[in-house]
Amino acid sequence: MVRLIKWLTGYISFVFSNGFYEGFLNECYLKKYNIQNVKVKGSALYADCPAGLYPYLRKTAKNHGGRLKIVKKHGLIFILSKIKNRWGLFVGAVIGIIFISFISGFIWNIDIIGNEKISEKTLREFTAENGFFEGAYLKNVDRDRVENLLMAGFEDIAWAHINVDGTSAKLEINESVRKPKTVNKKHYANLKAKKDGIIVKATVYDGWAKVKKGDAVSKGELLVSGIYSGEKKVTLFTHARGKFIAQVKENFSLNVSREQSYKRYTSEKTQKSILFFGVEIPLYFGKTPKSAEVVSQYNYTVLNGKKLPVGIKK
Repeated sequence: MVRLIKWLTGYISFVFSNGFYEGFLNECYLKKYNIQNVKVKGSALYADCPAGLYPYLRKTAKNHGGRLKIVKKHGLIFILSKIKNRWGLFVGAVIGIIFISFISGFIWNIDIIGNEKISEKTLREFTAENGFFEGAYLKNVDRDRVENLLMAGFEDIAWAHINVDGTSAKLEINESVRKPKTVNKKHYANLKAKKDGIIVKATVYDGWAKVKKGDAVSKGELLVSGIYSGEKKVTLFTHARGKFIAQVKENFSLNVSREQSYKRYTSEKTQKSILFFGVEIPLYFGKTPKSAEVVSQYNYTVLNGKKLPVGIKK
């Protein structure tokens, strides 16, 4: 903090020569002049002082037969003095800083990852209707609300989360796996053969088996019955379940191509584009071949730890 105040108010590095520097230092001490970083090299004395104190030190140096010479000026006050006749430049810089600080509060880029069943266009339209879109003011975006609406509005979304990094946002989607339709076991049913064949393995879970291993069956023939008629005219019902493996005869044709294709890299080229508020401005001519393998790298401008919507795509 002390260094910052010192830089804002300005200070001067000077050298005292051709005089009695011990007397000069004693008088500065008695007058309580603020002199810092005092160093002696031969017969010369080097030190720093506040910018406003330097004229008084010159008089003190003459009292002891010496003279002062400025080595270097430091601080904001001297920088501003150089551009005192160029206030337009200074004002433009201030306006530019304010403008950049203002636009850094908006979301300029949204990436969506993890979606396979739901299209990116559908997700962008849904989130835009609920206040989350490119160009939205970050403080006006209720991320928890958008995440909950996504999970409530889409059956295929099990989890959604929005991460913000500067002016870029990332919508992460975790899609759910739907449960297979289950069969209502309360109703009785039979199990029948799907094809002609010879049974090589038979496993019955529920019901009454009608065939066994080694039997030949036809398509549609009953394998496991869900109805059983016993003695004393007692009839039982169940949902037949089982696993049957059979040897079947099938004809099929397969065409095998003797042609083979492979990728061979012939050259490598680096292309750059300027990224400005979501707009990509290419710095090259021509089009990228469709057969090319493209790897992109994004470098955004960072201000106060925040990514700005201005950068280079390589």
